Amino acid sequence: DGWQTEIETVNGDKVMSKVLPDIGKVFKLEVMLEQQTDDLYEELVDNMEQMGEWNPNVKQVKILQKIGQDTMITHEISGETPGNVVGPRDFVSVRCAKRRGSTCFLAGMS
Repeated sequence: DGWQTEIETVNGDKVMSKVLPDIGKVFKLEVMLEQQTDDLYEELVDNMEQMGEWNPNVKQVKILQKIGQDTMITHEISGETPGNVVGPRDFVSVRCAKRRGSTCFLAGMS
């Protein structure tokens, strides 16, 4: 399938990458979590705008527009970095979230 492993942790988490024509290098994260799929999906998708409350890398997420049931345009502000070498940055992203059985697919591009 063309995916190359970038990093694999001792517990089996993997960051993988692949170069797609006309898009460039994309990444995917594969993890096994001891969490109910419904709870995970609710936290990462339905409660996306509260992400800054628990993720120190994210200061704010705002849903700007929903496009259908699974796609949205968001505005994110990154959290402060140690030493403040790079200040907070803004991103406008297109995000898509889907579920298939016990698997959640979350994708985005800024």
